Amino acid sequence: FYDASRKLILRGVDGVIFVADSQVERMEANIESVENLRKNLKDQSLSLDAMPFVIQYNKRDLPNVVPVDEMNRVLNPKNVPTFEGVAATGTGVFDTLKEIAKMVIFELKKKS
Repeated sequence: FYDASRKLILRGVDGVIFVADSQVERMEANIESVENLRKNLKDQSLSLDAMPFVIQYNKRDLPNVVPVDEMNRVLNPKNVPTFEGVAATGTGVFDTLKEIAKMVIFELKKKS
């Protein structure tokens, strides 16, 4: 179900925000999700490395979170912009959206 919906959502995408769950027990799922994202983009002849891409580390308010340095090491080998967030309170959400919007606009201007 999720794979099919991701494929639909990614059609014609200009940029991607990957929201990672910061909880220790969710790291394996984060890794699988990034791999799935890359595969779904490749199926559409797109590459995560060639488009605006940011990561938000969500649920930073919880006690059992992976340190940001470790999350970057595992999930962010290309050193894309990252933001810490707490979606339930809105913390970091606007900053994340503002950054991806800025990156997408910059890329679109380069193409025109």
